[in-house]
Amino acid sequence: MQDEYLDDTPGARKDLFRRLIELYALGDVDALRPLVAADYVGHTAAGDRDWAEFRQSILNFHQIFEYAPDSFIVEDQFVEGDKVATRMTAHVRSRETGEAMTMIGINLAVIRGGQIREEWNTWEMVGSPAKDGEGAADNASLSVRGASTSG
Repeated sequence: MQDEYLDDTPGARKDLFRRLIELYALGDVDALRPLVAADYVGHTAAGDRDWAEFRQSILNFHQIFEYAPDSFIVEDQFVEGDKVATRMTAHVRSRETGEAMTMIGINLAVIRGGQIREEWNTWEMVGSPAKDGEGAADNASLSVRGASTSG
């Protein structure tokens, strides 16, 4: 656990969540470990998950998508008590096709004692570059068991 997140102030909670998404983009699951509580529970469209399943979903998504260090953009972030609500945009690239993709996400995280204890999130694909004169991809909720984008 890193000391700068232990004061449980709204600013420290925001910073911890921003650090989480930075490390997610890097795929650095080992550096993420101290930021996530041992009894972590994540709630996603694919079902609830623990730390091991969250870790695996990050690794799975790094096999599917290429992330840049700045792939995640925090659009809005609010703190009330120990809850941090974050609206984000993610810009990734398909490893298979090279296609750039944009997703939007909402996350509500419970952060206490410098760790994420519980979270709820959802992600949605909002578009990709037009192909063969077609428009951007239709919105589609992303949730595949074992590789949920809810991460």
